[in-house]
Amino acid sequence: MSIPSTARDGVNRVLRPFNVRVVRGQSDDPAIKPFLSARRTLAAARRAGLSLEDYIDNYSAAPGATAETVDALLRLADLGEHVERVCEIGPGSGRYSARVIAATHPDTYEIYETAGDWLPRLKALPNVVVQPADGHTLSATADKSVDLVHAHKVFVYLPLVVTVGYLDEMARVVRPKGVVAFDVVSENCLDDSTTSEWVSSGSTLYSMISRSWLVDRLAERQLSFLGSHFVPLSGGRTELLVFRRD
Repeated sequence: MSIPSTARDGVNRVLRPFNVRVVRGQSDDPAIKPFLSARRTLAAARRAGLSLEDYIDNYSAAPGATAETVDALLRLADLGEHVERVCEIGPGSGRYSARVIAATHPDTYEIYETAGDWLPRLKALPNVVVQPADGHTLSATADKSVDLVHAHKVFVYLPLVVTVGYLDEMARVVRPKGVVAFDVVSENCLDDSTTSEWVSSGSTLYSMISRSWLVDRLAERQLSFLGSHFVPLSGGRTELLVFRRD
């Protein structure tokens, strides 16, 4: 379901000093969330004299969070310096994509992105293939065809049923010995201070999912848990979970 207008307005009040605004996605599908406007965000980054990655990190997470997240993913995944095929769900600005591409040099980098205004920037990245995105599946990607399938700051905002559907798709498309990585708001992310802040603010922005339940469910799909890493998020943190296909 989409973010209610009251929650979206609250988020935009927080983002107003950065001249960034959350807008409705270019889809009638209620499972596809609003996203950051490419034009507004790029313009605000230029005015701030920052790279797009640094600009988004500074207001939505913490300085250096993107680089730290990718470094943690690659350390846990141990993919080596070259992989054949990577798939990313919801790359948005492409800040994670650019770092993963630079580190792994994939022959093909598939993306599923519902925000059309970011696509010109994403298409400029090396070896990117834009797949048709329906906000639910990885329908254009073959079974057991990718070395790494990952998503960042995506499942944090989606309803549980959509997230679980995507996880099943990630398990379907990853090759034996390939890696699945994504971040969620798990029970490990919710200390008393964070929870109290969310309750007092009436925030409905983030979705939570059980880490232990996820690990067990993915184990049933031949995905072995490799490890995790906490990632800063505005108002709290997420947990990056990394798995390898048996």
